[in-house]
Amino acid sequence: MSKDYYEILGVSKNALREEIKRAYRKLAHQHHPDKKGGDEKKFKEINEAYQILGDDEKRRRYDQFGSAAFGRSSAQPGWDFSGFSRQGFGDLGDIFEDIFSARGEPASGWEDFFGGLGGFSRSRRAKRGSDIALSLDVSFRESIFGGARSVLLDKTSSCAVCKGSGAEPGSHVKKCDICQGTGTVREARRSILGSFTSLAECSKCRGKGEIPEKLCKHCRGHGVLKKQENINIQIPAGIRNGEAIKLTGMGEALSGGVAGDLYVKTNVTPHPVFRREGSDLVMDLYAQPSKMILGGEDAIETLEGKLLVRIPELSKAGDILRLRGKGVPKAREGRGNLLILLHQKLPRKLSHEAKKLLLDLEKEGL
Repeated sequence: MSKDYYEILGVSKNALREEIKRAYRKLAHQHHPDKKGGDEKKFKEINEAYQILGDDEKRRRYDQFGSAAFGRSSAQPGWDFSGFSRQGFGDLGDIFEDIFSARGEPASGWEDFFGGLGGFSRSRRAKRGSDIALSLDVSFRESIFGGARSVLLDKTSSCAVCKGSGAEPGSHVKKCDICQGTGTVREARRSILGSFTSLAECSKCRGKGEIPEKLCKHCRGHGVLKKQENINIQIPAGIRNGEAIKLTGMGEALSGGVAGDLYVKTNVTPHPVFRREGSDLVMDLYAQPSKMILGGEDAIETLEGKLLVRIPELSKAGDILRLRGKGVPKAREGRGNLLILLHQKLPRKLSHEAKKLLLDLEKEGL
């Protein structure tokens, strides 16, 4: 389910970074589970929202694609410091000072705690290729029932010959003699905050930890290359205009890392007859006055073919006929309804006989 991070922090979508930081600090102090009246679930939700909105790049992606841009909740079980910059270190420090004070414990020493985490440095993460975003025009019918499309993209992809290993097929790979297979080299430094241990990518194996004995001739040992690739896109039934489809791992490939994601933003073409209201489809039906009064059947063209609709006797303009299960497929099960809004079809000119008939009907109270 999509989350509204702005609502969670209680800020507007135009809020400045400082406003977001102030809102986060206030709520984090209030809801921390170690404080009286704290709420662990709420605290994790606030933490998750700040990790996204407190980072300009993540915020940009969230504003464009919503929380789906991050695949899963960005907050991990337990403490997760990976989303904070060193500037955010002070925010956490203030929070810990208040927590220690609430417990009656000395506030000093939290600097040593973070220093013990390696100077608050980020743990090693797999490198990740760039995400790709594109727009796709989708017909109204495809948006209701779903469909399959194929697009041709010019992007960096994994080498099909060596399967991304960078090694010529049939040859072997060996452990990197610089990093001993870890893909990183360790550097230790000291500062006023304590000891910092940083991990840098090994320049020889480019973080892979392995070196091919013989380089792939197709990609020259890089494991990736620029090429055109056909991407198959499954359009889910019931998708709305502007919603994005996420294809994990179909973005830019990266040597020694994982590929980014592909985001396909849908532009649904309006339909000349039908419009969507939630899980219902709505259409207008202009019926003859005789059918409105006497009742009868009228043929309509739906997204699934022709259908006979029964117009009840003494119907009037504005009445709605409901055909259950003929609307938009729902996320879990079933479908919405087709709502038919009745209008009375009036002639441009009346004959003498028609006028007399209407006068006679008026005498009958119709």
